[in-house]
Amino acid sequence: MTHTSAAALAFLHDRGIDLVSLLDRHTRGDWGDVDLDDEQENGLSLVCGGPIVSRFTLSGTDGIRIVTDTLRKTTRISLATEPHALTGHAGHSFGYEALAA
Repeated sequence: MTHTSAAALAFLHDRGIDLVSLLDRHTRGDWGDVDLDDEQENGLSLVCGGPIVSRFTLSGTDGIRIVTDTLRKTTRISLATEPHALTGHAGHSFGYEALAA
């Protein structure tokens, strides 16, 4: 299941950016603008389990964060500047279901 925050949907819509193409990149292992530590964490998560995190800078310093949970059942999409928690919904404006996986 994929959930997208209202702010992320508006951001993508306003810029004419296709959400599905970002999700495709995320699932193919193109994690965008992650630093070396996050890239290594993602690689370890693929082998040992753990969340997979992508960040895509799309307009200046603004961008999108995509996080797939450890069990690979839920993917959450938010603005990179929105508060996030890898294990819960705290601080998110999630709940609007954009896509069903």
